[in-house]
Amino acid sequence: MGNTILIVEDDKRQREALVKYFTSFGFTAYSASSCHEAVELAFKYLPDCFLLDFHLGDETALLICLSVRGCSQLREAPIVILSGDDQQVADCYDSCQADAFILKGHGYKAALAAIKRQLRRGGRPCSTQEPSDFVLDHKAMRVIKAGVPLAKLSQEQFRLLSLLFENRPRCVSSNEIIAQVFAESPRNPAEALSALVYRLRKALRHPYARRIARKKGRGWAYIQPRLRVKTTI
Repeated sequence: MGNTILIVEDDKRQREALVKYFTSFGFTAYSASSCHEAVELAFKYLPDCFLLDFHLGDETALLICLSVRGCSQLREAPIVILSGDDQQVADCYDSCQADAFILKGHGYKAALAAIKRQLRRGGRPCSTQEPSDFVLDHKAMRVIKAGVPLAKLSQEQFRLLSLLFENRPRCVSSNEIIAQVFAESPRNPAEALSALVYRLRKALRHPYARRIARKKGRGWAYIQPRLRVKTTI
């Protein structure tokens, strides 16, 4: 069972108390006060588990969860969410893909028990996908990088990127793209696909536009540059 944890809490006093509590039980605890800082530390230290406050200033833990679940080196890590708002339970499990929800105001014992329970369970099945620094926010049709929104896409642009991204590194044929991406079959499929790729690349902007690549005779693919992620503390 791993013993590194990333604690994300925007209240300084609560954050320091949580770090002290988990450290006293043998955890190596890292802490952050914002989504952006949390994502940076997550990719730097690759913690075994996450304890996240749901409301973080004007943001929520969703961006952190999307980044964790979108990284092959982190997606197995349990996520436990703390919140004083019991109306957020559904979002925590559905949108955030969290493993447990703990209501604030009842001490830290429940959070510790949830973390230990999830660590013992092991995690989700491994994926054969290449790791990526992109995370797709399906609800808002956005591309997230390092916890920060990079691009807001149209419905067709997002469908195309999702199809290529979720099949990476496999090439997807033009016929498959046309069948799955366009709501109605275009009169000139090749022309419509070329125009859509152009608009998607333009939305992603340089240098990320180059990740949408055409492989002659094989179709289209999302090409992820090699990630430079620290694997040691």
